[in-house]
Amino acid sequence: MLFNSYIFILLFLPVTLIGYYIFNKFKKYKLAKTFLLVMSIWFYAYFNITYLPIIITSIIFNFMIYKGMQKDKLNKKILLIIGIIFNIGMLIYFKYFDFFIENINVLFKTDFALKHILLPLGISFFTFQQVSFVIDSYKQEVPSYKILDYALFVTFFPQLIAGPIVSHDEIVPQFEDLQNKKLNFDNFAKGIYAFTLGLAKKVLIADMFGKIVNYGFINAGGLNTTNAILVMLAYTFQIYFDFSGYCDMATGIGLMFNIKLPMNFNSPYKSLNIIEFWKKWHITLTRFFTKYVYIPLGGSKKGTARTYANIFIIFFLSGIWHGLIGRLYYGEHYMVYII
Repeated sequence: MLFNSYIFILLFLPVTLIGYYIFNKFKKYKLAKTFLLVMSIWFYAYFNITYLPIIITSIIFNFMIYKGMQKDKLNKKILLIIGIIFNIGMLIYFKYFDFFIENINVLFKTDFALKHILLPLGISFFTFQQVSFVIDSYKQEVPSYKILDYALFVTFFPQLIAGPIVSHDEIVPQFEDLQNKKLNFDNFAKGIYAFTLGLAKKVLIADMFGKIVNYGFINAGGLNTTNAILVMLAYTFQIYFDFSGYCDMATGIGLMFNIKLPMNFNSPYKSLNIIEFWKKWHITLTRFFTKYVYIPLGGSKKGTARTYANIFIIFFLSGIWHGLIGRLYYGEHYMVYII
Protein backbone atom coordinates (compact mmCIF):
# COMPACT_ATOMS: atom_id res chain seq x y z
CA MET A 1 0.00 0.00 0.00
CA LEU A 2 1.47 3.31 -1.08
CA PHE A 3 1.17 6.52 0.92
CA ASN A 4 -0.11 8.33 -2.17
CA SER A 5 -2.80 5.76 -3.00
CA TYR A 6 -6.51 6.49 -2.61
CA ILE A 7 -7.08 3.48 -0.35
CA PHE A 8 -4.40 4.70 2.04
CA ILE A 9 -5.47 8.34 2.20
CA LEU A 10 -9.25 7.85 2.15
CA LEU A 11 -9.62 4.56 4.05
CA PHE A 12 -6.61 3.07 5.77
CA LEU A 13 -5.19 6.15 7.48
CA PRO A 14 -8.50 7.60 8.76
CA VAL A 15 -9.71 4.22 10.06
CA THR A 16 -6.38 3.54 11.77
CA LEU A 17 -6.25 6.97 13.42
CA ILE A 18 -9.86 6.86 14.59
CA GLY A 19 -9.61 3.32 15.94
CA TYR A 20 -6.30 3.94 17.69
CA TYR A 21 -7.45 7.07 19.51
CA ILE A 22 -10.87 5.64 20.39
CA PHE A 23 -9.30 2.65 22.13
CA ASN A 24 -6.89 4.95 23.97
CA LYS A 25 -9.74 7.30 24.89
CA PHE A 26 -11.36 4.48 26.85
CA LYS A 27 -7.98 3.47 28.32
CA LYS A 28 -7.83 0.25 26.35
CA TYR A 29 -4.13 0.79 25.82
CA LYS A 30 -3.20 -2.78 25.03
CA LEU A 31 -6.11 -3.09 22.63
CA ALA A 32 -5.03 0.18 20.95
CA LYS A 33 -1.53 -1.17 20.33
CA THR A 34 -2.93 -4.48 19.13
CA PHE A 35 -5.22 -2.63 16.71
CA LEU A 36 -2.29 -0.58 15.39
CA LEU A 37 -0.22 -3.76 14.99
CA VAL A 38 -3.01 -5.47 13.03
CA MET A 39 -3.44 -2.43 10.78
CA SER A 40 0.33 -2.26 10.20
CA ILE A 41 0.31 -5.92 9.19
CA TRP A 42 -2.57 -5.23 6.80
CA PHE A 43 -0.62 -2.32 5.37
CA TYR A 44 2.38 -4.58 4.77
CA ALA A 45 0.43 -7.51 3.34
CA TYR A 46 -1.82 -5.42 1.09
CA PHE A 47 0.53 -5.43 -1.89
CA ASN A 48 1.30 -9.13 -1.65
CA ILE A 49 0.10 -11.36 1.19
CA THR A 50 2.91 -13.85 0.56
CA TYR A 51 5.24 -11.35 2.25
CA LEU A 52 3.43 -11.81 5.55
CA PRO A 53 4.86 -15.17 6.75
CA ILE A 54 8.39 -13.86 6.17
CA ILE A 55 8.13 -10.81 8.41
CA ILE A 56 6.13 -12.71 11.06
CA THR A 57 8.73 -15.49 11.16
CA SER A 58 11.49 -12.88 11.43
CA ILE A 59 9.75 -11.12 14.33
CA ILE A 60 9.09 -14.32 16.28
CA PHE A 61 12.61 -15.67 15.77
CA ASN A 62 14.33 -12.45 16.85
CA PHE A 63 12.07 -12.09 19.87
CA MET A 64 12.99 -15.65 20.90
CA ILE A 65 16.68 -14.74 20.58
CA TYR A 66 16.08 -11.70 22.80
CA LYS A 67 14.24 -13.78 25.42
CA GLY A 68 16.93 -16.43 25.25
CA MET A 69 19.60 -13.84 26.05
CA GLN A 70 17.60 -12.72 29.07
CA LYS A 71 17.29 -16.24 30.45
CA ASP A 72 20.65 -17.74 29.45
CA LYS A 73 23.37 -15.15 29.98
CA LEU A 74 26.14 -17.74 29.63
CA ASN A 75 25.33 -18.44 25.99
CA LYS A 76 24.54 -14.89 24.92
CA LYS A 77 27.36 -14.76 22.40
CA ILE A 78 26.15 -17.95 20.71
CA LEU A 79 22.63 -16.53 20.52
CA LEU A 80 24.04 -13.27 19.15
CA ILE A 81 25.85 -15.12 16.36
CA ILE A 82 22.75 -17.18 15.57
CA GLY A 83 20.61 -14.04 15.45
CA ILE A 84 22.98 -12.16 13.15
CA ILE A 85 23.44 -15.15 10.82
CA PHE A 86 19.68 -15.65 10.61
CA ASN A 87 18.92 -12.02 9.80
CA ILE A 88 21.77 -11.38 7.38
CA GLY A 89 21.31 -14.82 5.82
CA MET A 90 17.63 -14.13 5.20
CA LEU A 91 18.47 -10.76 3.66
CA ILE A 92 21.13 -12.27 1.39
CA TYR A 93 18.87 -15.12 0.30
CA PHE A 94 15.87 -13.03 -0.66
CA LYS A 95 17.76 -10.05 -2.06
CA TYR A 96 20.91 -11.44 -3.66
CA PHE A 97 20.55 -15.17 -4.37
CA ASP A 98 19.50 -14.75 -8.00
CA PHE A 99 22.02 -11.92 -8.40
CA PHE A 100 24.87 -14.24 -7.37
CA ILE A 101 23.60 -17.05 -9.61
CA GLU A 102 23.37 -14.72 -12.60
CA ASN A 103 26.93 -13.53 -12.13
CA ILE A 104 28.25 -17.06 -11.63
CA ASN A 105 26.57 -18.09 -14.88
CA VAL A 106 28.19 -15.15 -16.69
CA LEU A 107 31.66 -15.60 -15.22
CA PHE A 108 31.93 -19.39 -15.45
CA LYS A 109 29.62 -20.02 -18.43
CA THR A 110 27.32 -22.17 -16.29
CA ASP A 111 23.56 -22.47 -16.58
CA PHE A 112 22.34 -22.72 -13.00
CA ALA A 113 18.61 -22.10 -12.87
CA LEU A 114 17.38 -18.91 -11.20
CA LYS A 115 14.87 -19.26 -8.39
CA HIS A 116 13.12 -15.97 -9.22
CA ILE A 117 12.73 -15.32 -5.52
CA LEU A 118 10.05 -12.85 -4.54
CA LEU A 119 11.73 -9.98 -2.73
CA PRO A 120 9.77 -8.98 0.39
CA LEU A 121 9.07 -5.27 0.65
CA GLY A 122 11.13 -3.41 3.21
CA ILE A 123 13.22 -6.45 4.14
CA SER A 124 16.40 -4.38 4.29
CA PHE A 125 14.81 -1.99 6.78
CA PHE A 126 13.12 -4.38 9.18
CA THR A 127 16.13 -6.71 9.05
CA PHE A 128 18.55 -3.98 10.14
CA GLN A 129 16.18 -2.86 12.87
CA GLN A 130 16.14 -6.36 14.26
CA VAL A 131 19.89 -6.77 13.92
CA SER A 132 20.33 -3.63 16.02
CA PHE A 133 17.84 -5.01 18.55
CA VAL A 134 19.68 -8.32 18.84
CA ILE A 135 23.03 -6.56 19.31
CA ASP A 136 21.59 -4.19 21.91
CA SER A 137 20.09 -7.19 23.70
CA TYR A 138 23.52 -8.79 23.82
CA LYS A 139 24.91 -5.58 25.34
CA GLN A 140 22.09 -5.63 27.91
CA GLU A 141 20.79 -2.29 26.64
CA VAL A 142 17.22 -3.51 26.10
CA PRO A 143 14.64 -3.43 28.92
CA SER A 144 11.95 -6.05 29.30
CA TYR A 145 9.59 -5.91 26.32
CA LYS A 146 6.50 -7.94 25.57
CA ILE A 147 5.97 -9.48 22.16
CA LEU A 148 3.30 -6.87 21.36
CA ASP A 149 5.73 -4.01 22.00
CA TYR A 150 8.44 -5.63 19.93
CA ALA A 151 6.16 -6.52 17.01
CA LEU A 152 4.78 -2.97 16.90
CA PHE A 153 8.31 -1.56 16.97
CA VAL A 154 9.19 -3.60 13.88
CA THR A 155 5.97 -3.19 11.92
CA PHE A 156 4.81 0.38 12.72
CA PHE A 157 3.63 1.19 9.22
CA PRO A 158 5.00 4.74 8.62
CA GLN A 159 8.58 3.42 8.72
CA LEU A 160 8.02 -0.17 7.63
CA ILE A 161 8.56 -0.08 3.86
CA ALA A 162 11.35 2.47 3.31
CA GLY A 163 12.56 3.65 6.68
CA PRO A 164 13.81 5.41 8.60
CA ILE A 165 15.73 2.63 10.36
CA VAL A 166 14.64 3.16 13.95
CA SER A 167 15.91 1.71 17.21
CA HIS A 168 13.77 0.25 19.97
CA ASP A 169 14.60 3.04 22.42
CA GLU A 170 13.25 5.62 19.95
CA ILE A 171 9.87 4.00 19.37
CA VAL A 172 8.75 1.75 22.24
CA PRO A 173 8.95 4.41 24.99
CA GLN A 174 6.85 6.79 22.87
CA PHE A 175 4.05 4.21 22.68
CA GLU A 176 4.22 3.80 26.46
CA ASP A 177 3.97 7.53 27.19
CA LEU A 178 0.41 8.26 28.35
CA GLN A 179 0.58 11.78 26.89
CA ASN A 180 1.11 10.31 23.45
CA LYS A 181 -2.10 8.30 23.70
CA LYS A 182 -4.18 11.47 23.58
CA LEU A 183 -4.90 13.34 20.37
CA ASN A 184 -2.45 16.25 20.23
CA PHE A 185 -3.78 18.87 17.82
CA ASP A 186 -0.40 20.58 17.45
CA ASN A 187 1.29 17.32 16.44
CA PHE A 188 -1.66 16.40 14.25
CA ALA A 189 -1.53 19.73 12.40
CA LYS A 190 2.24 19.40 11.90
CA GLY A 191 1.69 15.84 10.72
CA ILE A 192 -0.89 16.85 8.13
CA TYR A 193 1.40 19.63 6.90
CA ALA A 194 4.41 17.29 6.57
CA PHE A 195 2.32 14.59 4.90
CA THR A 196 0.79 17.08 2.42
CA LEU A 197 4.21 18.52 1.60
CA GLY A 198 5.63 15.06 1.01
CA LEU A 199 2.64 14.04 -1.07
CA ALA A 200 3.13 17.13 -3.26
CA LYS A 201 6.83 16.31 -3.74
CA LYS A 202 5.92 12.77 -4.72
CA VAL A 203 2.92 13.39 -7.00
CA LEU A 204 3.61 16.83 -8.46
CA ILE A 205 7.40 16.70 -8.83
CA ALA A 206 8.82 13.15 -8.64
CA ASP A 207 6.08 11.59 -10.78
CA MET A 208 6.39 14.35 -13.38
CA PHE A 209 10.13 13.76 -13.70
CA GLY A 210 9.27 10.07 -13.77
CA LYS A 211 7.42 10.48 -17.03
CA ILE A 212 10.59 11.82 -18.64
CA VAL A 213 12.61 8.99 -17.14
CA ASN A 214 10.15 6.36 -18.41
CA TYR A 215 10.36 7.77 -21.91
CA GLY A 216 14.16 7.79 -21.74
CA PHE A 217 14.37 4.18 -20.53
CA ILE A 218 11.95 2.95 -23.18
CA ASN A 219 13.72 4.82 -25.99
CA ALA A 220 17.29 4.62 -24.68
CA GLY A 221 18.72 3.56 -28.02
CA GLY A 222 17.30 6.56 -29.84
CA LEU A 223 18.36 9.32 -27.45
CA ASN A 224 20.84 11.93 -28.58
CA THR A 225 23.38 13.50 -26.21
CA THR A 226 21.14 16.35 -25.10
CA ASN A 227 18.15 14.11 -24.42
CA ALA A 228 20.29 11.57 -22.57
CA ILE A 229 21.59 14.32 -20.26
CA LEU A 230 18.03 15.54 -19.68
CA VAL A 231 16.91 12.01 -18.78
CA MET A 232 19.81 11.62 -16.36
CA LEU A 233 18.98 14.94 -14.71
CA ALA A 234 15.30 13.99 -14.56
CA TYR A 235 16.17 10.71 -12.85
CA THR A 236 18.40 12.57 -10.39
CA PHE A 237 15.52 14.84 -9.38
CA GLN A 238 13.01 12.01 -9.46
CA ILE A 239 14.76 9.87 -6.86
CA TYR A 240 15.55 12.97 -4.79
CA PHE A 241 11.97 14.21 -4.52
CA ASP A 242 10.59 10.68 -4.29
CA PHE A 243 12.71 9.83 -1.25
CA SER A 244 12.35 13.31 0.24
CA GLY A 245 8.58 13.15 -0.22
CA TYR A 246 8.38 9.69 1.29
CA CYS A 247 10.41 10.79 4.33
CA ASP A 248 8.13 13.79 4.81
CA MET A 249 5.02 11.62 4.57
CA ALA A 250 6.43 9.06 7.01
CA THR A 251 7.34 11.82 9.48
CA GLY A 252 3.90 13.38 9.11
CA ILE A 253 2.03 10.13 9.68
CA GLY A 254 4.16 9.41 12.73
CA LEU A 255 3.29 12.82 14.19
CA MET A 256 -0.42 12.11 13.69
CA PHE A 257 0.08 9.24 16.15
CA ASN A 258 2.28 11.45 18.40
CA ILE A 259 5.31 9.38 17.38
CA LYS A 260 8.42 11.31 16.37
CA LEU A 261 10.49 9.42 13.83
CA PRO A 262 14.18 10.32 13.42
CA MET A 263 15.16 12.56 10.52
CA ASN A 264 16.30 10.52 7.55
CA PHE A 265 16.77 13.12 4.80
CA ASN A 266 18.07 16.68 5.07
CA SER A 267 18.49 18.40 1.69
CA PRO A 268 21.61 16.47 0.61
CA TYR A 269 21.83 18.23 -2.78
CA LYS A 270 22.68 21.42 -0.88
CA SER A 271 25.83 19.78 0.52
CA LEU A 272 29.20 21.42 -0.11
CA ASN A 273 31.18 18.16 -0.16
CA ILE A 274 30.69 14.40 -0.32
CA ILE A 275 31.10 13.95 3.44
CA GLU A 276 28.28 16.37 4.13
CA PHE A 277 26.20 14.70 1.42
CA TRP A 278 26.40 11.27 3.08
CA LYS A 279 25.46 12.82 6.41
CA LYS A 280 22.24 14.15 4.92
CA TRP A 281 21.06 11.30 2.67
CA HIS A 282 19.62 8.25 4.44
CA ILE A 283 20.79 9.51 7.80
CA THR A 284 19.60 6.53 9.83
CA LEU A 285 21.44 4.06 7.59
CA THR A 286 24.69 5.95 8.17
CA ARG A 287 23.93 5.98 11.88
CA PHE A 288 23.38 2.21 11.84
CA PHE A 289 26.65 1.44 10.08
CA THR A 290 28.54 3.87 12.31
CA LYS A 291 27.23 2.39 15.56
CA TYR A 292 27.20 -1.31 14.69
CA VAL A 293 30.06 -1.64 12.19
CA TYR A 294 32.44 1.34 12.06
CA ILE A 295 32.91 1.85 15.82
CA PRO A 296 33.22 -1.90 16.64
CA LEU A 297 35.91 -2.14 13.95
CA GLY A 298 37.88 0.55 15.74
CA GLY A 299 36.61 3.64 13.96
CA SER A 300 39.38 6.20 13.54
CA LYS A 301 41.27 5.27 16.70
CA LYS A 302 43.62 2.62 15.29
CA GLY A 303 45.74 4.52 12.81
CA THR A 304 45.28 6.01 9.37
CA ALA A 305 45.44 2.74 7.42
CA ARG A 306 42.85 1.08 9.67
CA THR A 307 40.61 4.14 9.46
CA TYR A 308 40.63 4.07 5.64
CA ALA A 309 39.98 0.33 5.69
CA ASN A 310 37.02 0.82 8.02
CA ILE A 311 35.62 3.58 5.83
CA PHE A 312 35.98 1.36 2.78
CA ILE A 313 34.10 -1.44 4.55
CA ILE A 314 31.27 0.94 5.44
CA PHE A 315 30.89 2.20 1.88
CA PHE A 316 31.17 -1.35 0.51
CA LEU A 317 28.43 -2.61 2.83
CA SER A 318 26.31 0.44 2.10
CA GLY A 319 26.57 -0.25 -1.62
CA ILE A 320 25.61 -3.89 -1.16
CA TRP A 321 22.71 -2.93 1.10
CA HIS A 322 21.26 -0.49 -1.40
CA GLY A 323 21.49 -3.19 -4.02
CA LEU A 324 18.69 -2.88 -6.50
CA ILE A 325 16.39 0.06 -6.99
CA GLY A 326 12.89 -1.27 -7.30
CA ARG A 327 9.69 0.20 -8.67
CA LEU A 328 6.09 -0.41 -7.82
CA TYR A 329 3.94 0.31 -10.86
CA TYR A 330 0.30 1.36 -10.58
CA GLY A 331 -0.86 2.16 -14.07
CA GLU A 332 1.12 5.16 -15.22
CA HIS A 333 2.26 6.01 -11.71
CA TYR A 334 4.97 4.39 -9.70
CA MET A 335 7.05 4.88 -6.60
CA VAL A 336 10.80 4.43 -6.58
CA TYR A 337 11.94 2.72 -3.43
CA ILE A 338 15.25 1.33 -2.21
CA ILE A 339 15.15 -2.35 -1.35
